[in-house]
Amino acid sequence: MMRALICLVLVAVWAPALAQAPRPAAAVHENERAAYRIQIPPGWQAVPDDDVDFAMRDAQADLNLYVRVLEGPFGDDRDAFRTLADFFKGDLDYLVLRQGLKPMPALGREAWNFVMRRTARPRVEMVVVIPQMPNGESSIYYHLRLDAPIRRLDAIESEMDRLLLGFRITGEPAAAVVRPRADAGAFQPPSQRVPPPAPDAADAGDALPQRLEAWQLGYALRYPAGWTVSRLNEFTVRISAGRDQRNRESAITIQNMASTAAGGAYEKPDDVAGAFRRQIEGLDPKAQFRSARPFHYSRTRLRLTGTEFNAAYRVGGNDWRQWQIVVPRPDGRVFHAWGLTAPAERFDDYAKVAGAILESWVIAP
Repeated sequence: MMRALICLVLVAVWAPALAQAPRPAAAVHENERAAYRIQIPPGWQAVPDDDVDFAMRDAQADLNLYVRVLEGPFGDDRDAFRTLADFFKGDLDYLVLRQGLKPMPALGREAWNFVMRRTARPRVEMVVVIPQMPNGESSIYYHLRLDAPIRRLDAIESEMDRLLLGFRITGEPAAAVVRPRADAGAFQPPSQRVPPPAPDAADAGDALPQRLEAWQLGYALRYPAGWTVSRLNEFTVRISAGRDQRNRESAITIQNMASTAAGGAYEKPDDVAGAFRRQIEGLDPKAQFRSARPFHYSRTRLRLTGTEFNAAYRVGGNDWRQWQIVVPRPDGRVFHAWGLTAPAERFDDYAKVAGAILESWVIAP
């Protein structure tokens, strides 16, 4: 009896202390340069992954979350959503099950979400893309991808919602492109990234000391010193000259887009070019298109015929020009969409450099 009484007294003494014991603080990953932070929930653990900005895994539930900070297209975020939707629909590795807008009142923004099934693996993924700015004209997008086994298809959206509760935008990114850790090159804020002067056309071929080898995408090329390369996604590369004092970027973007022969949406180069025209018209209904003509590629013993055009349009009070080329791969299953975009008053200068880069472009047989 006495022993039982002592136990009761001990419980009474210790119970308040146990009830008041503080919970351990949740782990947090924060990237100040990219201006975001995300909580690492109990059961999750950060894991190294050089292909993304941050990755974490719940081993028991077999869930993986990947966070990237991507540079998106110019213009209205709604057009960026349409571009992403077309990209995922044309990706042979995925079958899009659901897509739509996702209100995020805690962030004061409207995001987009895609739920997709992997075609070659028993996995499902949910991608949520959050614009950095709430005004509809972002150039930075937070790309969160949740990977789960197929059996969790019905629960993947609720799993993502729980993770998004711990995601916050903390300010304005320090620079437009926050490259994954595996990418080379020092990080520089926009104020320090002054676009290099464009060389004369006669000297442009000798001014390309840097080499990009993207054989997994089907090509390699050379580009100038001072320009930076960023991988926007598995099938898109951007080669950027930097931003001017008005935060306008001059860049070449190369996208791989699946043809109908590979289950994509495009049958011929003109179909891809038409998609780019519609995208530009979505930015500016008064856009002007010029110099539409066949494009002939004849390097590495390949003879490929595609199409090209020039466009002039206005977005956000700025005048832009775009040089767009579409060429099919030799097997006809993929189109390479190569495009230069630059402010109208600097376009001719950068077109000289872009022409030299184009001449160095080697497409794998």
